[in-house]
Amino acid sequence: MKRIDASPSGIFEINWSNDGKWVTYVAGEDEVRLASVETGEIRIVGRGRSPSITHDMSVLIERDQQVVLVMAKGEKVIAAKKDLVKDTPKQSPQSSPDGKKAIFVVCNVFDKVSQTKNAYPYRHFVAIADIDSGRSILTDEQWYGGSATWFPDGKRFAHFEFDSTAGPQVHIVSERGESEGALAGLYPSVCPDGTRLAVKPRGGGSLVIYTSKGGWNDQQVESNVLRIPGSSATQTSGTPPIWLDNRFIVLDEGGQLYRVDTKRDKTDEIKKLPRPTARRKHSMIPSPNREHMAVEVKGEEHFELVVIPLT
Repeated sequence: MKRIDASPSGIFEINWSNDGKWVTYVAGEDEVRLASVETGEIRIVGRGRSPSITHDMSVLIERDQQVVLVMAKGEKVIAAKKDLVKDTPKQSPQSSPDGKKAIFVVCNVFDKVSQTKNAYPYRHFVAIADIDSGRSILTDEQWYGGSATWFPDGKRFAHFEFDSTAGPQVHIVSERGESEGALAGLYPSVCPDGTRLAVKPRGGGSLVIYTSKGGWNDQQVESNVLRIPGSSATQTSGTPPIWLDNRFIVLDEGGQLYRVDTKRDKTDEIKKLPRPTARRKHSMIPSPNREHMAVEVKGEEHFELVVIPLT
């Protein structure tokens, strides 16, 4: 286990570089940092939230309701409040696995369809940006909350909502912003080959594994429910299930870590790994090659960011 950094008020929104050599994260309220896993070097990126690392080691962040790219030689606004829809906040950017595209949320967009249905007339919509050119498109995909995760090939992503008339939902969306399906669940996690999706149902205590049979609507998937023998739900975990290969690691709502073998349908508690801090923000994330895990753990006086080997 290697200690990378510490903060008295928490470490949030951890993300890896594509080569697995760097992590970016938010320390405290809004200080974005970039750290080398190999040398321990820490660079201060600046004020912001929702950091992710692009293909050229720039850091994409949300700052002052804009999407900003922080580069070695300066900064560039990828999506300003005046872009796409005038005077709308741009939030929650997330770069693709190759670091060349990004999705982000355009908030409080006036929606004529909602108005005609006597519904709340302002909605949040997903936008997609080319990071190098800065060109963005606004899609028809509405954003209901939660976080997003890209599929490994970068051709689609999944995001979830806590509540709707249909209950907790995971939405699968193409890189062009086209809906590919919706499945019941929260906190989606995609397996390394992109064929399976693990989600947490509302209330905890189990996991649902969806396996694609050519698509991602409910007619094109097989589902399997796995019970997690955890403690009572005393805390809320925003950490999605973490795929390794045919196994994954899950942090239950009671703060316990488990390893689940999907082939043997077996679940074991993990006692040798440090327990991550349980909160609505994700607090542990594997490197792209699944060789290391970055984890926020709670010490006596600080929250620490540590990296542990998985192989």
